[in-house]
Amino acid sequence: MVDTAEDNFRIEVWDREEKTHLETICRSPDAVVSQAAWHAAIRRRPGMLLIHYNSRHVMEKIITPGEVKVPPQTIIDGSIHAGLDVALGDLRSWHTLRAWCTTCSHHAEVKPASLIKRYGKEALFSSVERALFCTSCKKGGPVRLEVHSMPRN
Repeated sequence: MVDTAEDNFRIEVWDREEKTHLETICRSPDAVVSQAAWHAAIRRRPGMLLIHYNSRHVMEKIITPGEVKVPPQTIIDGSIHAGLDVALGDLRSWHTLRAWCTTCSHHAEVKPASLIKRYGKEALFSSVERALFCTSCKKGGPVRLEVHSMPRN
């Protein structure tokens, strides 16, 4: 991926030895947006090494407080984002949800409003996924929630 002027600020997650790049959390041309993402990343990535860049220059580097958790996976627009655990309240009006059964591959659209009503805005995807089950195979096997963006016309 080639960096452009629009990608000046970015936040990356690395292993503690700084040998393996795990993910890029945010790319933004706006310093204020990048700072907000930096503070959110510190809260949401306990025990991880975070590096905040302005182009090639390191602005901040920290091992966040807390214990490293086994990262959940959230699928957003077809891409798997390891370590990202989204709260239902983080969804926007243009997001749609699809639940996939990992046992039989059955999938169905899920209304975010119904999940929020049942579990609350603060419920994380990882906890909601554990409560869901497939209506096709009736197994309590793992169900994954995918977030997709509706086209904005």
